[in-house]
Amino acid sequence: MNLSLAEWAALSCALIWATNGLLLRTQSEHVTPGAMNAIRCAVAGAAFWLALPFDSIPLVGLLEVTAAEWIMMLAALSLGVALGDTLYLIAMKEIGVSRTLALTGTFPLTTLFWQTLLLDAPFNPTLLLGSALVVGGLFFLSRSDAAGERPVRLQWGIALSLIAALCWGFSATLLKPATVHMSAIQTNAIRMPLIALLLFVVRVLPSGNERLRGIRVRSLLIVGATGLLGMGVGAYLFIYAITQANPAKVVTLTSSSPLFGMLLAAVFLGEKITPQIALGMALCMGGVYAVL
Repeated sequence: MNLSLAEWAALSCALIWATNGLLLRTQSEHVTPGAMNAIRCAVAGAAFWLALPFDSIPLVGLLEVTAAEWIMMLAALSLGVALGDTLYLIAMKEIGVSRTLALTGTFPLTTLFWQTLLLDAPFNPTLLLGSALVVGGLFFLSRSDAAGERPVRLQWGIALSLIAALCWGFSATLLKPATVHMSAIQTNAIRMPLIALLLFVVRVLPSGNERLRGIRVRSLLIVGATGLLGMGVGAYLFIYAITQANPAKVVTLTSSSPLFGMLLAAVFLGEKITPQIALGMALCMGGVYAVL
């Protein structure tokens, strides 16, 4: 298989995102989802601030950002990363890495839905086919076939995963018009620290800050590394691939992340991959491919 450098970057991005999910799952018993997300965003924000001097677009361009664009940016970061990522972390704790990555991996489909609804994008008939495949995948992923698996927690985790995918799709839709006067580095240098602050005020402080004060150094380093790896290196590889190759092919390659996640979870976490889970994941991925 003769892949270009950009296509290898897209596959590497998918592997990084899957590895991130694995690392975060190992720390879900030690750090609350809100605190975990705040730490990740703070570390990623610091990395993007360090990258600002090397950005090709000058900061003076931010003066052209309108009030409407700032509002859309705030809405996108609140719903996408602050809420969507937190729900994703909770879901992973409830139903495991494999199911969560398969369900949240449908966000390209939800992005297309929001773009059609809000940005007057032309309706894509394959959206119906993709939705049908995802519904089929949901049927198999929602079946409780593991010993000791609690149906209520399973349904809760699936619901959170789907809501996270909807949040990510909505956020991606808003970011397009919100960032016309910002570079990718500037956008992330602004939104990551704001998300970290928002999560700290809304999620960590009201809980008494107990879990954040008691976090182990090892957990802090691992969670911080996922912020640098996933939101830093992963995001850079994704943007590089998008600028150098066909966007549809890039999104298709990065949407293989659930497959990497399933394999990693089976090997390192001992998650049981039943035929039903594998079939459900295949249908969800097929739903994503159908609309690309």
